[in-house]
Amino acid sequence: MKKIILTGFAFFFACSLKAQTTKEIKPLTPAEVSKRLISKYSLLAFAPITKLDYENIKSERKKQASSAIPKLSNEDSLTVSYLQIPGLNQGDPEIPIRIYKPKKPGKAPIFLWFHGGGFVYGSLNWDHQNCANIAVRAGVVVISVDYRLAPENKFPAGVNDAYATFLWSKKHAAEIGGDADHIGLGGGSAGAGIAGSMVLVNRDKKGPKIDFQVLFFPPADVDTNRISVRELWNIPGVKGADIPVLLKMYLGDEYQRKIPVNALPGLAKSFEGLPPTYIATCGVDPLRDGGLVYGQNLIAAGIPVELHNFPGYPHGLLPDKVFPEVYDFMHQYYK
Repeated sequence: MKKIILTGFAFFFACSLKAQTTKEIKPLTPAEVSKRLISKYSLLAFAPITKLDYENIKSERKKQASSAIPKLSNEDSLTVSYLQIPGLNQGDPEIPIRIYKPKKPGKAPIFLWFHGGGFVYGSLNWDHQNCANIAVRAGVVVISVDYRLAPENKFPAGVNDAYATFLWSKKHAAEIGGDADHIGLGGGSAGAGIAGSMVLVNRDKKGPKIDFQVLFFPPADVDTNRISVRELWNIPGVKGADIPVLLKMYLGDEYQRKIPVNALPGLAKSFEGLPPTYIATCGVDPLRDGGLVYGQNLIAAGIPVELHNFPGYPHGLLPDKVFPEVYDFMHQYYK
């Protein structure tokens, strides 16, 4: 009976969002966006709006490549190593990974992390401090993955790199001080999309058990008519207008007509058999509604889910209280 009730609620929730999108949805003005943001972020609504194109992407990548590895505030509490591991298929390039191991005796659970960047940029340096914090505070071995980027490497290249790293971590866990029987994964933004797609691939292949997934502001599907996408179509930072551009780069020009299998986590034909999931969405984020619907679909399928929407936060920013919650969630499902 419980599952039927959840299914009905999820159906009602999804239909309500769909019904709202049949009306004309006007983009919010900077002043309207500012009112929706919490006070410390309200001025972000008036920042310059960036143009997203391949030239800007290449320029951003160049800056990232020339930047030094950030100094860690807790470097005395862990060891950091860098490896190149084999790709999934013959001919795939090696995958750069960075491993963060807390200085504690015995083997620790493993947590794979995938950085954001719209599938087109991002590096191991982006979440360097965050990965170190997770390793120390959660007591886990964190493996950060430098997966291949679009548009040069379209889907499923990045997901293949993620899956190769997962299988490698299972096989080589003892060598890095990790526990092969306890592996979870997560990511932010595009990295959450990579992680969510990877668990679908693993389920369909009947692969090794994944304890859980942690997805921060995930790009769940390709629906650009959702309220959050249309209202936040032209804002500073990640905007609704960026989504179709990035999807074309990641999935190809024909993505709307022929969506690849397992391309994004919310596009699965079935949500059954997936691991426990923690989802955080931002209230002032074009990806918000897709992430919420994805979470409801998981709940309807009987998957244990923690689903949190943080009003007033823009894409990529979350309150500090999220991380203690995530650590509790991780240890609840490392089993």
